[in-house]
Amino acid sequence: MTARPRLSDVARAAGVSTMTVTRVLRAPEKVAPETRENVQRVLRETGYTPDLLARGLASKRSGLVAVIVPVLTNSLIAEIVQGLTNALARQGLHVVLGVSDFQLDEEEELVKAFLSRRVNAIYLSGVIRSPASRAMLLRSGIPVVEGGNLGADPIDMAVGHPNLAGAYAMTRHLVERGYDPIGYIGVQARDNDRAMDRRRGFETALLGAGRTPDPGLCVETTLDLTGGARAMAELLARPTRARAVFCYSDVLAAGAHFECQRRGILIPDGLAIAGYDDLEIARQITPALTTLRVPCYEIGERAGQLICRRLAGEQVEERIVNTGFELVVREST
Repeated sequence: MTARPRLSDVARAAGVSTMTVTRVLRAPEKVAPETRENVQRVLRETGYTPDLLARGLASKRSGLVAVIVPVLTNSLIAEIVQGLTNALARQGLHVVLGVSDFQLDEEEELVKAFLSRRVNAIYLSGVIRSPASRAMLLRSGIPVVEGGNLGADPIDMAVGHPNLAGAYAMTRHLVERGYDPIGYIGVQARDNDRAMDRRRGFETALLGAGRTPDPGLCVETTLDLTGGARAMAELLARPTRARAVFCYSDVLAAGAHFECQRRGILIPDGLAIAGYDDLEIARQITPALTTLRVPCYEIGERAGQLICRRLAGEQVEERIVNTGFELVVREST
């Protein structure tokens, strides 16, 4: 065949009715073994795939869940997506993925594109949306989960941990260890509520300890190892030398860590470093990195479970799920 095979083509080649082919596809246990094996053989030979778009239009169920994330290069996001995918797969749902690059206008375009393709639910990172995205999602009537952070007014449901409280806890740890002054390596906060909250948590903890945050000891950079190294080099060149540095993520902390090692600065004797997320690299570098453990896989899994419950027609009473965090103290502080 040169064109995509149709159900009628399979039925003709197998010598059965189209209803029999449909039963083999949807309820094979209801078809006699010999007939079932014959139809399945023809399905393999013809390469037939069902037209899920047409089926979705008829049933109003595409079986697809849209997942919009800011980047794909972060292993934290990969763990969340894995947990979400596994939870959805148990109910026969599949993920379609979009990347917003921390841009609200790009996220808005993705929301529009996915809704137009009749996805059954949407998962989005963070809690900041453009007014247009929020309006579209509210009107859609489908389950929406905002993940990774917690806000007071989710569109529908939210699963994550309070980033402000997490950053506050880590900064308090550094303060209580007696480190002074404390620097901060973050990322651009525009359209990124996690970045806003972690910077606010850092500054709030310093103010609560009677210290004034020094803007000269705060650097924003790109979310990668090179960015962390570059930001640490900037901090080391500043007139005031930080005694400890809190980093927005373990990736940045690892980059900062490597930069210190290249310069012969001992950690933590010469400079203490703390991260956020508890990625595998935090446990593998030497000295091991103090960080904040976030249950990434659980965030994705819980989000997937909420979506499945809603699609099954169940009431979800706990619309905001706080997965919490854990301060993990290691040798770097």
